[in-house]
Amino acid sequence: MRNGLNITGVSETVHELREHPEEAIADFAVEAPARTDEHGISRARALTLRVGTIRVARDFHLEQRSLAAPDDGTPTPYESALAALGACVLMTKVNGYTARGVTLGALRVTVRADLALDEDGRPAQGAPLGNLAWHCDLDCDTPADTVSSVNRLVTAFSPNHRVFLDESPISAAVRVRRSDGTVLDLPVDWAPEPAPQPSSVCSVEAEVVWENGSEAVYRTALTVDGVRRLSDPLIADQPKQLVGIDKGPNSQEILLSALCGELATLIQAEVGTHVGAELRDPVLRADGRLDTRGMLNVHREISSSFHNLTVRLALDSDAPEPALRDLLSRAMSRAVLPATLLTALPIAVTLAHGDAPQLAYHSTVEDAEGIRDEVTRRQREAANA
Repeated sequence: MRNGLNITGVSETVHELREHPEEAIADFAVEAPARTDEHGISRARALTLRVGTIRVARDFHLEQRSLAAPDDGTPTPYESALAALGACVLMTKVNGYTARGVTLGALRVTVRADLALDEDGRPAQGAPLGNLAWHCDLDCDTPADTVSSVNRLVTAFSPNHRVFLDESPISAAVRVRRSDGTVLDLPVDWAPEPAPQPSSVCSVEAEVVWENGSEAVYRTALTVDGVRRLSDPLIADQPKQLVGIDKGPNSQEILLSALCGELATLIQAEVGTHVGAELRDPVLRADGRLDTRGMLNVHREISSSFHNLTVRLALDSDAPEPALRDLLSRAMSRAVLPATLLTALPIAVTLAHGDAPQLAYHSTVEDAEGIRDEVTRRQREAANA
């Protein structure tokens, strides 16, 4: 046991995953009403997690507020998305140092990005987040080359770092129940709208601080017109099946809730304007997958990213199929977070460690894949030794 984690037996885990690949899959899901309440708040809940052949009950609720809603300490979807990135990077680092026998004193990851705004002060439609960056402050007694090595591996294998770094497509669909009981599944095509020239830019930030084991506390901030709004502190943790203690949602669930929160605001704005029939009980569901074989480089061809992202809008309605498809398509196309994930974004990375010179570089897809190739080569050499 080190740093509150017990990750012994990794080699046995790798062998088991080769023999039973189905045990490597973790499927996450979040569900939320496709509307905000009277205060502009979207409330999502984490659904049952499937880890291999095990079903894991989840009992967490995640709130997002629209950018125009009054500040009540609730993060916007854009802040939550950055918190999801920071929490995943932090957890990957904790695992990396623990595996190397390093005892951590303190660890903090701060993520920043720019959110483009239109002339009305709303998020610019279809414009991805800009200038994405994260900084790590590290307190531990370990050589600088170990710090650099762990940091490089994080940029290749941290699932949420990769989902922002890579081009991460999101499939979309509408499930509609008609008044006669018929259920239709309608695939939805979408693409980000051409990003307009922003009228202004606001700063989005998330700070994630390691507590112990897989637990972290995060706070977020949004700065608009020089006014900084700080969220309440929130907890991120892992399920027990993923070396956690279930004190809060994990970073993948936080990211999925951010997607639902942004889309809920956009769908609500579209309803009534573009759909001429009643929509009853519209619910958004967002899903994504982790594959431990990719995260451990058991199989080089398997993604280390949080992938298989899907969004589904379920509702009761007799509205025409094209109108229902268009409802979700317009929301997806105008949203910032889907556009951000669909774009391959270099991420500026910096790290401060004691008195050592600060590391600073840009993480790119090419660099991350090169690191995975290097790890694969070393694994093969070790196997053949």
